[in-house]
Amino acid sequence: MIRKYILIIWISGVASLAQAQETVIQQTLEDLLESAGENLSDDTDIQEILDDLETFRQNPLHVNLATEEELQRLHLLSEMQINNLIRFRNKTGILYSLYEMASVDGFNPDLLTKIEPFITFEVQEKISGRKKSSGDLFLRSTRAFSSVTQSAVSKYEGSPERYYLRLKQTSSNIEYGLVAEKDPGEAFFSQSNKPGFDYTNAYLNFRIGLADNRIYAGGYRVRFGQGLIAGQGFPMGKSAETTQVFHSDQAIRSYSSTDENQFFHGLAGQFNYRHFTLVPFISIHRLDANIDTLEGKPYFGAFQTSGYHRTGSEITGENSLTQWAGGGHMTYSYDRWSFGFTTVYTRFDVEMNRSDEPYNQFLPEGKESLVAGMDWKGSIKKVFLFGEAAVSANSGNALLMGMMTKPASNAELSLVYRNFNKTYFSYYSNAFAESSRINDERGLYLGIKILPAPRWIIWAYADFFSHQWIKYLTSAPAKGTEFFAQVSYSPSRETNIYLRFFQEEKDQRIISGNQKYNEQQLINRIRIHFTRDLNEQVSLKSRFEVSFYSKQSSENGFLIYQDVVFKPIEKPYSMNGRLAYFKTDGYNSRLYAYENDLLYSFSIPPYYGKGIRGYVNFQHRLSRKFTLWLKLASTHQFTQNNTGPTVDPSTKSEIKIQIRCQF
Repeated sequence: MIRKYILIIWISGVASLAQAQETVIQQTLEDLLESAGENLSDDTDIQEILDDLETFRQNPLHVNLATEEELQRLHLLSEMQINNLIRFRNKTGILYSLYEMASVDGFNPDLLTKIEPFITFEVQEKISGRKKSSGDLFLRSTRAFSSVTQSAVSKYEGSPERYYLRLKQTSSNIEYGLVAEKDPGEAFFSQSNKPGFDYTNAYLNFRIGLADNRIYAGGYRVRFGQGLIAGQGFPMGKSAETTQVFHSDQAIRSYSSTDENQFFHGLAGQFNYRHFTLVPFISIHRLDANIDTLEGKPYFGAFQTSGYHRTGSEITGENSLTQWAGGGHMTYSYDRWSFGFTTVYTRFDVEMNRSDEPYNQFLPEGKESLVAGMDWKGSIKKVFLFGEAAVSANSGNALLMGMMTKPASNAELSLVYRNFNKTYFSYYSNAFAESSRINDERGLYLGIKILPAPRWIIWAYADFFSHQWIKYLTSAPAKGTEFFAQVSYSPSRETNIYLRFFQEEKDQRIISGNQKYNEQQLINRIRIHFTRDLNEQVSLKSRFEVSFYSKQSSENGFLIYQDVVFKPIEKPYSMNGRLAYFKTDGYNSRLYAYENDLLYSFSIPPYYGKGIRGYVNFQHRLSRKFTLWLKLASTHQFTQNNTGPTVDPSTKSEIKIQIRCQF
């Protein structure tokens, strides 16, 4: 009776929380990206997430036929939820509605609301034939304006526009495409870039046989285990989804992003035979680096990762380093468990010789690198276990273990332990950790999600971490803690409000004269966020957030904004905009806020200083094949004088225009 009662509550919750699809999609992207905040740049590789969500929005995923890999590509389901869905489907047969899906363990109203726009329960559509071939062509231009840069002579050889082109063709058996980009300041069909775009990447993958074996050529990325050895792409770390801590494998994917570094270029394959999956790969990739000489021998101390080639020094370092990489991953899967083995070998044509800074003391140098490891995942009753252990050739070792469980029908719990020693290093690692570099870290993470009553959700996590050696921003061994809590309430299907608290406390370096020492840095942020759909055409989103920073001195700041979304019924156009006012004592008390942007683009600018920021987006479907996007944005910084606030000369504006052709 209790289970039936809970099911009735969940079904009622689904009905009461359901919102317009576009609102849910936008909130989903905001939750995924904004939580990464300062770790994101314009070139961050989130193209895979955007591609998958947009693909499923246009061609919803068939819940009754979807494989584990396809369900992972929703980026919204944990491995435990995927396993529960597949087992439920195998046991009971076809699912016919979202309400029936609510009876699957772990599928609460909040999750069902998020995935609803991307799934379908139809079966005949997929059985009837192969996936229809479809193509996309994107052309985008971006230009930033500033009174300072316009009045000065540009030190770059190219124009300030950013140009982007993407062509993609997809069918059941083959996928291919091309991505090209020119960054601001880079030459275009002139000087050092006479062919045109500074960055181009072509990719191809095609199916062979009946077991969905595939060959990949051109640009591709790999992600194995929990990312200790190879975690290219954008696996989420600590976020507002506090219990989503498992990194789904998605072993290999063609690469269609604009980050010029974090991918391989060559040949790869994915082959399935019964319980085994084999992914071999080989890559030759040209990277940017400053090549110097020492005693007549060339060497490099670090990579150039900005992707910019605007000045003489940047152009000199362009493609100056050749990286050879090869390896593979083999997985054995049986019932609820799978085990994987990974090895990656890397060689450069020039020797790496790092600087003598203390934080580099234990990191590998030379021309070669070899890393190997084992990963696992599986379920014991209602507990999902996962992990990875890795070793590097320089006596480095790393371990990451975690678990996810449901201690009660309305609660989820996650735990992650990691221990990376000082000498462990992999060029392609990207795992769940505090630091971006997977090296010298011990940590314990605990996350929880509770649905105490219909319309209420509570998220929270605590993370404790320490470093045994000096890091880039410390002068001695350091430790820290991080806490997050959020309470969400939806009094009706049109209204949602949440309150969020975040705290980070950790040791950071202080330089005082000739002395360097660690000082405790404390950051607190409190946010209240309100969303309201006035009707089917207009929705509002409001936020007020404050930040408190202290180390040697203190800084405070706040941000307040109002969003308006207007989507006329049965009209080919829509609009949305924001007006924000912010005031912080400095950069350390900055705040971040996700902005609506062009399709397959995103923006999470930092707000600091004192000023206002506004933007407006316009989308118009010109015809069945063509869609136009336009974004205008401007940030006005203010300074104080005797006569009152004045606009600072650093005021910046931006215009973006994009057109899409579907064929």
